[in-house]
Amino acid sequence: MRLIVMSDSHGHFNQVRKIVEANKELTDCFIHLGDGLEEFQDVSNMYHHLCFVAVKGNNDWGSIDQKLKVQTWGSKLVMMTHGDLEGVKYNLDGLVKKAAELKVDVVLYGHTHVARCDYINGVHIINPGSLKESYRTPSSYLSLEISANSITPTIILVGEEKNNRNPYI
Repeated sequence: MRLIVMSDSHGHFNQVRKIVEANKELTDCFIHLGDGLEEFQDVSNMYHHLCFVAVKGNNDWGSIDQKLKVQTWGSKLVMMTHGDLEGVKYNLDGLVKKAAELKVDVVLYGHTHVARCDYINGVHIINPGSLKESYRTPSSYLSLEISANSITPTIILVGEEKNNRNPYI
């Protein structure tokens, strides 16, 4: 199973559309971790036959989406959150605690705009980065491969999809 995970697109409709277009043939579902649900919804309306799942970010005013969702993908339980409520700009302690409570295999979060892959207490804790490039971070998203025996995260830099497949940026 392959998931494409993005976060913090902050109005960059074309970035979201290009990622969906480039990955639509080999992806089981597209996930957005907040702060850009308007453009994510607009793109999902263009591709009715594809799977789209989203959680609400702190800048998604008016959205009725939930702030946290847990779903089984393949044989793995995955928690999806924006991360603001768990204090991810300070540390990952809130995510680690919530992951233990929910007994999940993977935590996906955004909010910091910094891509990273951690493995803490047997749980993959992954941030795809931001689709909005900044002076600190390049634009990136996540390809997450899930099988019965493995979880393989790959951070992909936007614009360098064919050249950059570093799983631990």
